[in-house]
Amino acid sequence: MTAATQTDRTGRPWFTLKRLAFAVLALLTLATLYEHETPLLNAADPEWVHIAPFKWWLLPHIITAAIALVVGPFQFSTTLRQRSLTLHRWMGRIYVCAVLVASAIAVYIGVAFEVPANRWLMGSMAGLWFAVTAFAWLAVRHGRIDQHRLWIARSYCLTFTFVTTRFIPDLVLPHMGYVGVTTLYWVLIVISLILPDLLLNGDALWGRPKRKGRPVTSDRRGHV
Repeated sequence: MTAATQTDRTGRPWFTLKRLAFAVLALLTLATLYEHETPLLNAADPEWVHIAPFKWWLLPHIITAAIALVVGPFQFSTTLRQRSLTLHRWMGRIYVCAVLVASAIAVYIGVAFEVPANRWLMGSMAGLWFAVTAFAWLAVRHGRIDQHRLWIARSYCLTFTFVTTRFIPDLVLPHMGYVGVTTLYWVLIVISLILPDLLLNGDALWGRPKRKGRPVTSDRRGHV
């Protein structure tokens, strides 16, 4: 069955709202990397004074966090999951391993190298990132798919704070100051824990039952 036939039968456009959302997130990521990270390619940048003591810890943290940032969206692809469950599972394993390594290193950097005022903030964010990802893994290991979806969504929201905590202060509100940036971090933590619940379980909160999807039809050859 062709993609056009699938679109006609389901009544849904190919370019869905979910794809649009991830396209916007990708653009935000590219803008943030260009604005915030490219100056670090210059050894004379003042930020090097701050990161010099833990630069060799920062490197694997950045690499694994970047892997999680790129791989994460594929965990929400219904098409990928239906076409290749094996690939979905392997990408999920890569995502979980990347997050666990990146978050563990982030906890260490925050505790060992950051100033006391930042330790609780960075340690809490990194610790939660580790915990919710571990919960997502435990849920799927025990076959709790609904719980797995919720925890993995929370995990990726925290993964994406790598972008939002840089994009907002650098490009949107460049004069926030220390108190404003600290407040932003805590707000993003709360949003990361609540937003997935609203998206996945909002019908239960507003009292509207979920709509049942149309039954999937197949042709004579058994192709959907």
